[in-house]
Amino acid sequence: WMDHECKVFGAMPFMYTCSNRINMLLLECGFENAFVMSGDYLRNFPGPATNESIANHDIVFYMCNDILEADPNPYAAANTFAHELAHVIQGGFGHTFDTMTEGGATWLEGALLRLPPRPMVYAWGFRDWNEINAAHFYANTKELNARKFYQIHAMFLTYLMQDELLGTAFTSALQTYATFNNDDQPWGRSAYDYFLGRMGKSEPTSFHPVQLDTNSVDYPFADALVNYHVAIAAACIKDGARRPTQAEYLLPAHVRGRPYWDCSSYPTFWSAEFGASVVNASRKMHYGGAAVYRLAMPQGATISVAPDADPEVRTKVLAAGDEHGTSAEVHELRPGESVVLGGYAREVFVVQVNVDPKGEVISEAEVDPLWRHTTVDGERAWMMAGAQEGEEYLPDVVQGLLTPVLRVPAYGTASVDFQAWWDLEAESVDGSKVRSGCYAKGYDGLQVRIHSYEDGVDASDLDAAKIQVVRPEGGYGSGPGGEAAIHAFSDGGIYGADEVCSNFEGWTGKSSGASTVAKNVSLDAFAGKQIRIEFLFVSDGGTGGKGFLLRNIHVSGANPLHELDDSMWVRAYIKAPPPGGTRGPITGVPVVTGFPKGYAPDRSLMKNAITREAPWSASWEQSPSDQLATLRREWLGWSYSAPSEDTTTAQLHPEQEACMLLKAPFTGAVQSATLFTLVDKIGITAVSLTLRSPKAPFSVLPGFATMLSESLEVEDKGTHRFDVGSASAAPLLQGTPFLICIGIGSTRELVSDVGLEPFLHLPVTEVPSAGLEGQAGATFLLCTLNSSTSGLDPWVGHSLTLRAEFVEASHFGGFSFEQAYATEARSNMQVGHRTAGSPFGWGATVSVAGLLLLGVFGSIMVRRVPRQGQNLQDAQPLQQDDPEEPSRM
Repeated sequence: WMDHECKVFGAMPFMYTCSNRINMLLLECGFENAFVMSGDYLRNFPGPATNESIANHDIVFYMCNDILEADPNPYAAANTFAHELAHVIQGGFGHTFDTMTEGGATWLEGALLRLPPRPMVYAWGFRDWNEINAAHFYANTKELNARKFYQIHAMFLTYLMQDELLGTAFTSALQTYATFNNDDQPWGRSAYDYFLGRMGKSEPTSFHPVQLDTNSVDYPFADALVNYHVAIAAACIKDGARRPTQAEYLLPAHVRGRPYWDCSSYPTFWSAEFGASVVNASRKMHYGGAAVYRLAMPQGATISVAPDADPEVRTKVLAAGDEHGTSAEVHELRPGESVVLGGYAREVFVVQVNVDPKGEVISEAEVDPLWRHTTVDGERAWMMAGAQEGEEYLPDVVQGLLTPVLRVPAYGTASVDFQAWWDLEAESVDGSKVRSGCYAKGYDGLQVRIHSYEDGVDASDLDAAKIQVVRPEGGYGSGPGGEAAIHAFSDGGIYGADEVCSNFEGWTGKSSGASTVAKNVSLDAFAGKQIRIEFLFVSDGGTGGKGFLLRNIHVSGANPLHELDDSMWVRAYIKAPPPGGTRGPITGVPVVTGFPKGYAPDRSLMKNAITREAPWSASWEQSPSDQLATLRREWLGWSYSAPSEDTTTAQLHPEQEACMLLKAPFTGAVQSATLFTLVDKIGITAVSLTLRSPKAPFSVLPGFATMLSESLEVEDKGTHRFDVGSASAAPLLQGTPFLICIGIGSTRELVSDVGLEPFLHLPVTEVPSAGLEGQAGATFLLCTLNSSTSGLDPWVGHSLTLRAEFVEASHFGGFSFEQAYATEARSNMQVGHRTAGSPFGWGATVSVAGLLLLGVFGSIMVRRVPRQGQNLQDAQPLQQDDPEEPSRM
């Protein structure tokens, strides 16, 4: 794997270390994880490590014993190693934004090594797939998107790696594009727009930066993001021949045949219901977020976007091909536009994405104030937003709290006095510097500055002031070696490399005690001048604490002389990004994308609260000629749902099946089923799906053939889709209970499997009825050797993450199914009784010949429902002769 990584990522970044190998350190962490620290092998950057460097000035891979003890699966450990090794490589190129860093490493551990992608159901739980889909594209918290930015960005890179799009080399270049100069670090479109602008083109022979477009919705990242979501939706089309043929609307071939997203989670409109129309459907989407809708098999559909729809939401309509030869098609609709889809019954997906061209940039006027004037412990105070609710202050913030203009007396003394309390990221004295000679004591901080105006200068012009950092009485504190600088004052772009060290000073860490402390700053140096007093707070990309609190701010000796708490105001600063083409001072890596004047990247997602939507409507033929458009359809089973931090998983072993009870919502049959798994496994080469009777001995439904889905790699696929309709002989009457069972289809032992029991790892989902006898969702484990069971609810309120699409059968064997039921029922009624052996308590029960299609009682000749274009006489008869049958529900 390392060799392959080196080939696809480019040369390993060993230019800053004397080693050509990875040193693995196993240690007790107290938590289950693994990590690398680029600060180890870049400790001497830009100089290399040497034979005189200490041991950890090298590439060290830290593997926690805790994770090995918790999971002995060697392939899981190898996968973790691959992810962390990607970070080693990334660190050798510099630094970029978190979503790209983690997305790139997650891409490597999966698709780039031709392994299955990390499933969405891995790690943190979530309640609604659609909320994750509509979340901000760069969101990375449990609250905003269940920290699924790993998987979302990894799949976006997986999509882009197709040769017809960016290709593997360009996609690798995109995710490893980074700088060692903090001011130049890429973020979002400042990386995406340049590389995506090369889509379908050859490698450039010369460098030309691009300018970020903040006016049009037709920029490179928007195009790719919309098409990516179309490709995700296209994977929901079961028949590959009915998907689009253009690569821009497809996932790579090795993952194209299995849906990555839960297709059943998309809001679905069934062609046989909803009065043959959809009116103004919409969903609020954050920047980069999407909404996808499914129209199930309508004929002659007309899709339109409302004239007043938000123009910064792009909409594309994906229509699958039909079984009569109509090809798949994709149409983009702007507000007020519509499209009529010809052909016969076909799957249709409406895909919408918020591509607001200003969605990931921010100006000073758009920055939300970090400071809030509020009541704390009965007194008015200025405090960080969210602090009273226990939230941490925001990262990447540069905001000042300013007084109105004051006149300092020409004679006498004057000072500003206030009460302060702070809880910031801990002090850190590690030998680092903000510039030559200025050693740092921490990362985030607050300092006091004076804006002074010469006589005759308009004091309302904020940019006309001379700004000076002032020290409070007793100073801001320092480290044991006199370290006093704070990184954020340098990283935030407030001060340049030629500033004096005192300009980087400020308070950081924590103040002493739980109460405020009195502070005083002399204003004597500004005698006779007009001034503003500013309390400037700056944070970097990491935070840790509730922030800063100020109260009882007053000035003595100034004119006017009064308490200032109620008259202060907040000014947000944005750090102007460097112009496109700027080259880093150390490595010469250029800034590939320039920003318009007055804009900077919204690194703190300050605009996350802004959502957009574009209502759309649809109608279709109410008397279609294609019978497929008239059939009722319904989802059975449960989609994934789990709390964020209390997820449950289960292992399934050979000779076990996990069975869930379902009921036919109308007369019909299961057409398809999709099972979601986790990718770690041992020794499993196929997963099975079987439809069974809900009574002991849980016989396979007559005419149904157990289906297998291959799992041939060292990791499982994560998604198994079964075309159940091709293996099922007969429909079920409305209300008929049946079991859908998942098992191990086949096994194979690999060299590294020795001593480990084969298993399939399941992300089970909350199902309240898992332990309720006779209710849909009732779940148990079946031993296939002797038909014994675990009893109901082995996973305590959880069941399979499995969705099955049930489709109506309109006629059967040349006569109506209902008519057959009515004819046979009169001569086949029997009195039944309960018997032991079933977790549902069902034994021999009332028999009705119409239910013989379950294959659990009696004998009757029936015919398979003919497929479109098949003659009735070609359907083969089915002999059913199981002597037992459940009661009719």
